[in-house]
Amino acid sequence: MRRLAALLLALVLLSPTPAFAADSPQATLFSPTAEVSVPLDEPLLVIGGAYNGEAGGITEVEISTDDGATWTSTDARSENWTFVFTPDTPGPVTIKARAHTASTVGPITVSRTIHVGGTTLPPVPSETFLFLQHIPQPDVKDSDDQAVELGVRTSVDRPGSLVGMHIRRGNYTGPVTAKVWSSTGVLLAAREAPGAQYGQRIDFGTPVPVAPGNEYVVSYYTPSGGYLSTENYFVGRLAQTPFHTPVNAGVYRYGGGFPTDTWNAGNYWVEPIFQS
Repeated sequence: MRRLAALLLALVLLSPTPAFAADSPQATLFSPTAEVSVPLDEPLLVIGGAYNGEAGGITEVEISTDDGATWTSTDARSENWTFVFTPDTPGPVTIKARAHTASTVGPITVSRTIHVGGTTLPPVPSETFLFLQHIPQPDVKDSDDQAVELGVRTSVDRPGSLVGMHIRRGNYTGPVTAKVWSSTGVLLAAREAPGAQYGQRIDFGTPVPVAPGNEYVVSYYTPSGGYLSTENYFVGRLAQTPFHTPVNAGVYRYGGGFPTDTWNAGNYWVEPIFQS
C-alpha cells in the first residue's frame, strides 16, 4: 500500500497542472469609427467592450479624451460599456480606454482619433451596415402587439445608395414592409418581405440614392408588434462611418406611416445598408 501511495503521489507531482489565468483586462472600442468627423458641442455616443480571457471579472472600464491626463468611469454593464462625450473644442481628439478587474488596472488598449468639427471621410467597404461594429446591449422582445412602423433616422457623409436594411426580430416573425423616407416624409422606396426568425436582410430591389447633408428614415411596418427594442441607446450621436445618427434616432408610429415619435432614446434595430 505504501508503494502504491508513493506511486500515486509521484504521478500527481509529475502531471502537468493548468496554470491559473493571470488578469490581463483589455478594453475594445466599436464606435465612433476611426478618423470620423463629429460636430462640436453635440453629445457623442461611445460604445465598447472589455474582456479578461477565461478569468473574466471585468469590474470597470475607464475612458480618457485628453491623452490619458484624466480618466472617467463609463457606464459598464459586465463586459459592455457606453459613454456619452460632448466635445467642446475643435480639432483632433484621441479616445483612450482601459479595463479593470478587482486586482488589476489593465494597460491602455484603445487609442482612436476623431476630428471635432472636421470634414474627414474615412474609407469604408463598398457595402456597409449601420451597426457593422457594435457591442450587444440589453434588448427586450417587446410584448406590444399593435400595428406599428419602426425606424431609425440617419444621414450619410458621402454620396451613395441605400440598397436595403437588416432588422433584428422580436416575437413577431411574419411578413413586414421595408421603407425609406425623406426627412419630410416622402416615401422613396417600399419592399414587402416574407417572415423570418431572428435577423433578416431585406433588399430594396432598386438602390435609393442618398446625399450627404440630408436626413433619411429607414423603417419597417409590422402589423402586430412583436419587435425588438433597446431603451436608452441613442442618448448621443452615433458616428459609424458613413452613417451619422442623431440623439433619439429611433422612431415609431402606431398604425403605420412616416414614423416621428420617440420613446426613451429607443433603438428598434433597424439597420440601413449603404453602398458606395
